[in-house]
Amino acid sequence: MAVVMDEETVHAFADDTEVTEGRTLLADGAVIEAESEQRGVSGLVRDGSGAACDVWVQVVGRELTAECDGPCALASGRLCRHAVALALHAVERRLPWHTPPTTRRTPGEALHALTAVEKATVLDRLLDARPELRTEADKMAVGLLAPRERTELNALQEGTAADVEQALRALDTESLTTGYRPGFGYTDVYEAASHLIEPVIEQHEADVRRRLALGMPDAAEAVALGVLDGLDACEGDYDGDEVLCYAGENLAEIYGYKIRELLRTAGRAME
Repeated sequence: MAVVMDEETVHAFADDTEVTEGRTLLADGAVIEAESEQRGVSGLVRDGSGAACDVWVQVVGRELTAECDGPCALASGRLCRHAVALALHAVERRLPWHTPPTTRRTPGEALHALTAVEKATVLDRLLDARPELRTEADKMAVGLLAPRERTELNALQEGTAADVEQALRALDTESLTTGYRPGFGYTDVYEAASHLIEPVIEQHEADVRRRLALGMPDAAEAVALGVLDGLDACEGDYDGDEVLCYAGENLAEIYGYKIRELLRTAGRAME
């Protein structure tokens, strides 16, 4: 956007003598050329001798700075008489003092750069501002949470299995907390392992509950099957640095019990 300067601003960056002499030059028609630049204005200003001086006045941060090839000596952070004349000329003619150009961005670029949390915020604000879009947004949400095509359900199951396996294999033995804790008794390495594995499974259990509560049994079943597949994939195939070494056998049986019960209660019994 452009910044429109005023006389008070110009005066604030020049000494009284320079302001007086600059006004005299302006009144005598000494400014013979002026145009907007990227950060301010530039032009030609005649000196008292009649010679023309190249002058630039720029906005830098919250200050005015100037360059002049005339005989005057510019004090740091101050405007000379030629710069004052040019700046006041620009003010009188309401020339725009441009701020530095901003990088152009293509439509949708900022939206694409948002994090998941920021996108959720944008969606909430959009729906608050455009409530007529809620019905369409809800249809899209249903389509996302409850895919109907077998290929989509298979992809949901496989994706869940991959997520579960990756999360479980990422658990490191350094995170195991064992030993005696007052009020809790002794925790051995196997119990400590279960304390790390269970939260991984519980987040997917919550997803199954959510989809069942929304009346999406097929999608819930796909997630549940994915969890069991992920647990099966971890069975007996890990190295000594993994928490899974202390998880025992039959992982899908032990850690998949709650998920199977959820589906059984919903009428989707699983073997």
